[in-house]
Amino acid sequence: MESSQGKTEVTYMEEGKGSSHDAADNTAEVDVQREATGDLKLDKHGLPLSPQPTDRKDDPLNWSPSLKLFVLLQVSFLAFLGPMAGAIVNPAFVPLSKQFNISIVEASYELTVYIVFAGIGPLFTVPLANVYGRRPVYILGNLLAAVTNIAAGYCNTWTGIMITRAFNGIGAGSPTAIGAATICDLYFMHERGFYMGIFTFFLTNGPHAASLLGGFIAQNLGWRKCFLIPVSPCPVRSSIILTGLSAQGYIQLGFCVVTIFCLPETIYSRRTIANQRERSFMDLLLFRKSSLHDRKLKFSDFLRPFYMLKYVAIVIPGLYYMTAFGFGSVMFAATGSQLFRSLYHFNVAQTGMLLSIPLLIGCLIGEMNAGWLTDWMVYRYAKKNGGRREPEPRINALVLAALCPIGIIIDGVCLSHYRTTSWVGAAFGMGIANFGLQIATTVTYTYCTDCYKPQSSEISSILNVFRNVFSMTISFYAIPLGEKIQFQYAWLTFTMIHIVFMIPMVLLRFKGVQWRNSSWQKPPTFHNDI
Repeated sequence: MESSQGKTEVTYMEEGKGSSHDAADNTAEVDVQREATGDLKLDKHGLPLSPQPTDRKDDPLNWSPSLKLFVLLQVSFLAFLGPMAGAIVNPAFVPLSKQFNISIVEASYELTVYIVFAGIGPLFTVPLANVYGRRPVYILGNLLAAVTNIAAGYCNTWTGIMITRAFNGIGAGSPTAIGAATICDLYFMHERGFYMGIFTFFLTNGPHAASLLGGFIAQNLGWRKCFLIPVSPCPVRSSIILTGLSAQGYIQLGFCVVTIFCLPETIYSRRTIANQRERSFMDLLLFRKSSLHDRKLKFSDFLRPFYMLKYVAIVIPGLYYMTAFGFGSVMFAATGSQLFRSLYHFNVAQTGMLLSIPLLIGCLIGEMNAGWLTDWMVYRYAKKNGGRREPEPRINALVLAALCPIGIIIDGVCLSHYRTTSWVGAAFGMGIANFGLQIATTVTYTYCTDCYKPQSSEISSILNVFRNVFSMTISFYAIPLGEKIQFQYAWLTFTMIHIVFMIPMVLLRFKGVQWRNSSWQKPPTFHNDI
């Protein structure tokens, strides 16, 4: 066993790439030393840990389980809170259109603007996180999201609403885009699926919870409170328009204070000088003794997310995921306010419940069959293949994700036959679609970051771009196409598009290792110390 530890170490520090080529470029100094000494650290099953942790207590991989969970929940809540506050006005498109004398479809464009800026904005902030740390991006992004939500609540022009939505997207999207990278900072590959699943559940369901709250808020307090109440902890007292920073406090601003005092820096360079003092928790809060002291911001840093587009293990899952999220979630939000009002005569509150409860339940049940299951699949593969972990077995779970297109079809058929079909059928269709969507989300994020863990922040930002830029176009064509060819055929068309992008995922399951180890897929060399 000792004679083979060196070779095993190189393979495992490739983060599941299944190849030892360019191992020197993809292994940090501490791991090279460990390879030489044969001091390989194992998990509870006797398999080598991936990545290999250092011997330092300030290495996030060595933090206590409770501290890791505390950080995970903070990051996940940020991924939930920003999109929730951004989407909470969705059920209020009807009163919003009346207020500004625009059509309901035009009112939905405020969601479109938010989505597109939440997608492209992080491309400019994620490089900052790789140089100055993830913590500043979490704090400043959440702060910007809170301030712009408050501003939107006081806007008296449609132009003002659209401008605040743009900046809100940048603020809320930035913490969301680096959340998966933080999970990779904290957890080993064999447990990453479970914890990434927690993060993606919060990420997916922020907009779903928003619909539940937004419907009742818009109907009873007006659309302006849809922007104000997400930053206020007391909805009842918020019936009086808030001015300035009231004594009640604001949820987003309040949580910003929480992150200032409780969310430590998680990015860690494994090339930390051996004789440097271990950083305390206070050091991680006060930005002292950063392990990234040798990094400088360069123009090329802003191009690195696009560099990841050369890898099939990123592009194929990204394209698949964007169609799953766009048609399995955003389409319901962008069309539901108009369709359920015109077809089933729902009021704002009823629409909010319909666009929330089925989706939340579907995602919850879906995640119960996602993260832990993919971890088990990777472990089973490793036991059968001499301890070699590969990320491709996670793709097996997409068998269950096939429920996403099935649910979309059910929803479309029910909408077309609304005269003879209860709204319950549409609700079931949306719930089934989100069961599959949640599995697709967890598999995509975990698989991609397993393949190229050091570049996880770039991967997260690219997935964010795919998801948001694709989704922002849906409100332009979904309802017009449905009215022209019937909703069952429009939704079927969207389903077929999604299935087309699912087919390459099947090929990736069987050819992924071979493709990733080919010469034209040579792994990136930047961030390999992380």
